[in-house]
Amino acid sequence: MPTRPIFPAGGVKKFRQNAGFTLIEILLVMSLMAAMMGMIYASLNVGVRAWDAGEARVSEASDLRGVERFLRRELGQIFPTRWRGITQPYIAFEGSRTTLRYVTSLNLEASLQNGAAGGLQWAELALADGGILQLNRQPFDNTAQNFDALVSPTRDQLSTNPPVPPVRLMDNVTAFEIAYFGAETDIAEPTWREEWRDLARLPTLIRIKVSTNRGRDAPDMVFALKVGEEAGCLASNFSRQCGPRAR
Repeated sequence: MPTRPIFPAGGVKKFRQNAGFTLIEILLVMSLMAAMMGMIYASLNVGVRAWDAGEARVSEASDLRGVERFLRRELGQIFPTRWRGITQPYIAFEGSRTTLRYVTSLNLEASLQNGAAGGLQWAELALADGGILQLNRQPFDNTAQNFDALVSPTRDQLSTNPPVPPVRLMDNVTAFEIAYFGAETDIAEPTWREEWRDLARLPTLIRIKVSTNRGRDAPDMVFALKVGEEAGCLASNFSRQCGPRAR
């Protein structure tokens, strides 16, 4: 009995043509797809990181502008009051490289926004623990002779004037420096100084430099004090009053 071939003439060739992809072809295609997916992921990752970095810079710049506006308003309200009961007519203003203490006259709007009472307040601008730049403001005691008595009030003073929570200005601060521009007397040349204390006049300019942990130093903030002629006047130890300077 004659046998019939399993594949007709030319069937083996057609079968091999329609058999599909080989293993090597599949592996090659998968390798190409993996490489393309890796390139697409890398591009998206770079784009997301650039977007996040841009948002961080915009947020930091916005925070710095807010701090600058706040300090410009705050330092613009410095009141040149003088310590009472001391021989020298020193103004209640004390500045170092990292701390600034002064007396300010708050208006009603600033009092309501910062939770402090109106009238004269003494304030301290400094860098607290944890990299927090804050402003501590408390009621001013007209009988005080220096800031030490104001920093460490007695129990009677605390019962009369309870402490006000500090104003938190900025977080993640790594460096905070203050400089002062002015002259000690009318005949001295004004220069930049790291300290300003025990003087009978206020500085002309205050420069504040802030650095954060984001790796970018902020531009220096320079503030001009809005004080009148009485800030540098001559004081009479007898009358404890301030008179105009000779021109």
